[in-house]
Amino acid sequence: MSLETSLEPPLGTRWARVLLVAFALVHVLLALSAGPTPLPVTVAALAAITGAAAILVLTPGRVLSERGTAAVLVLSAAGLAAVVPWLPAAGWPGYAAWPLGAAMIIAIGLAVRGRIGAAWLQMAVMAALSLVWSARGGVSPLAGIGLVDRHAGTLLLGTLFAVGLRRTARSHDELLAVQRAEILERGRAEAELAARREVVDRVLAEAGPILTRIAAGEEFDDEERARIAAVEGNLRDEITLGPILSEQLDQALEAARQRGLDVLVLTEPSVRDLSTPVRMRAAQWIAGQLDRAGGAEFVGRVVTRGRDARVSATVGEHIEDRIITEVDD
Repeated sequence: MSLETSLEPPLGTRWARVLLVAFALVHVLLALSAGPTPLPVTVAALAAITGAAAILVLTPGRVLSERGTAAVLVLSAAGLAAVVPWLPAAGWPGYAAWPLGAAMIIAIGLAVRGRIGAAWLQMAVMAALSLVWSARGGVSPLAGIGLVDRHAGTLLLGTLFAVGLRRTARSHDELLAVQRAEILERGRAEAELAARREVVDRVLAEAGPILTRIAAGEEFDDEERARIAAVEGNLRDEITLGPILSEQLDQALEAARQRGLDVLVLTEPSVRDLSTPVRMRAAQWIAGQLDRAGGAEFVGRVVTRGRDARVSATVGEHIEDRIITEVDD
């Protein structure tokens, strides 16, 4: 099962690059076909605003970096300042005010890239420069506000879209986290089952011939009796330790019995309901106690305490215990 790593906004994708090219072409046509601004100034303004759009689209990541945000704001403000205050005050500027539309589109892009505050800062810059235009032309400030009021409404809708996209992305990421956890849990369970099957096959391969010899009434020497006792212990482990049996614990049990230690580890049926990490940590703790155990007898226990496990090891008169949680310190 393959999973997408994140729900990214439609920026930085192939289609976004196509939109960037379209943005540049449209504003080239608008900039060069209308307005009294001298050509060199128009080209410089166009380059600044197109550069801001390129940074917005091509910078990777969901949230635009602080440096990238600052660059977008500076370039957009430069492009606006080069054209907007110098527009003719006689009548509606029309397409000559193209930097305002371009800056509004960039502001929406900033909101989508997680920079809503910067988007509205850009709108404030647009409004301020429009007021400068009205003051220079000797017209009412309302005329300057009239240049950007509809852009503000458009940005408000873009901001609401960006907020909704952010919430959708958060829900998507939470779903991905749950799916990854399920896949990891399934993988651990499959690995645990495969290891248990391997151990069971080995134990059955050892026990089968011995049971046949016992059924035939054969006599066994001391060495064979010790081997039978080890096989018996392995069978008992399969019955009592199924929920926590692992390769590490199996090796520790075998090594302890080879040292002559009489080993008994008991578990509650409810241990099966514990999460795999808790059961594996419990198995590791028991294995560590077995590796350090001396004497003649070892008794281990694993019992449930809600979602946690309590483990204990008794060697002679010495007892150690511990609570095993999902994430141990």
